[in-house]
Formats: sequence, C-alpha cells, structure tokens
Amino acid sequence: MNYLAFALLMLAAQFSPGPDMLLLLKNAVNHPFRAGLCTIAGIATGLAVHCTLAVTGLVILLSRPGPVSTALSLAGALYLTWIATQLLRSLRTHHGVSADDAPAGRMQPITDRAAFLQGLITNLLNPKAAIFLLTVMAQFTTPSSTAGHQLILTSIVVFQSALFWSLFLWLLLRPAIRSRYLQAENLLNLLFAAGLLILAATTLWRTFRPQ
Repeated sequence: MNYLAFALLMLAAQFSPGPDMLLLLKNAVNHPFRAGLCTIAGIATGLAVHCTLAVTGLVILLSRPGPVSTALSLAGALYLTWIATQLLRSLRTHHGVSADDAPAGRMQPITDRAAFLQGLITNLLNPKAAIFLLTVMAQFTTPSSTAGHQLILTSIVVFQSALFWSLFLWLLLRPAIRSRYLQAENLLNLLFAAGLLILAATTLWRTFRPQ
C-alpha cells in the first residue's frame, strides 16, 4: 500500500478551503495561540471519528460487491468531480482573512474547552469530510485489509492533521507568511482540483473496468 500517496492526498485535502480551515483562521486571528491549538485538537478528534466510521463502513460494503458498492463508488467519483469543479470555478475569486484583520493587542479570550468544542463540532457536522474520507480510503482499502492497515490510515489522518495544522497555526502568527499563503490560495486550489479529478477517474476505472 502506498501510504505516502495517501498521506499527500489527505494533506492537500486538509489545507483546502473548508469549514475547518475557516474556523482555524478565525481563531488564529482573533484569539491567543493556545486557542488555536485547542481548536486543532478538536478537529483531529473529529477526523478520528470520521475515519473510524469510514473504515467500519468500508469493511461491510466492500465485502459485499453489488449495486450498493457500485452506487457508492459512482456517487463518490461524482462528488469528487463536483468539488474539483467548484474549486476551478472559484479560482478567480479570492476569499480569506487578511493579515491585518486582527489589530495587535485585541486578541479575544476564549476557554480551552470552547475552542476544542468549536473544532470538534465543526468537523463532525461537515458531511463533506465524512464523504471525502470514505471515498479516498476506499482507494486504499480492500475487503481483506487488516485492522492494522486501517489503523495506519487513521493514524496518518489524525497525527498528520495535528502536526501540520499546528505548524500552519504557528506560521500564521507571522503576517508576511499569512499574506503569502492567501496569495497562493488559487494555485493550491488548482493543484487540489487536479488531484481530485485523478482520484475520481481512478474510482470509476476500478468500478467499471472489464473483469
């Protein structure tokens, strides 16, 4: 199994615009660094729940080839194509938080629990995250996959999320880096859209290829 390819794809997905990123950007701009870390902990916990549900569902669905698994694969491929299309359509529209949105000395207090729950609830209530994880993990899982393999995939998602979101938060403290990231948003969206289209094509090939 190509764990590196899985890790890179999940990393690209996590750093694409979405509820988790918008929440983290908001908390990084308006609250102290500690609040950002608690937000990341909540997001990582939510991803662990999504991954557990994804691998559990995959074992059941993939062990019973038929209309259900075919429909799931087709829906997943169409969904990934739709996301890629939306990203491509938004390339010329710049959304984000500028480096000057939070004047110095105006950081708002927030409890660790509140920041954690914000990250957890935002991630759990995002159906796109669950569907994306289910679709992507299907490409790296088979009915004969061991529990150890599934645990490795889940660990990659959770620990990679915690590590790189923390690094991202630390970098966002620097206005120059924050501005550069926002300026590169279109390029990142383009690269992610290309990866999604490739994954969608792979899903369709695996589902409908001649036996």
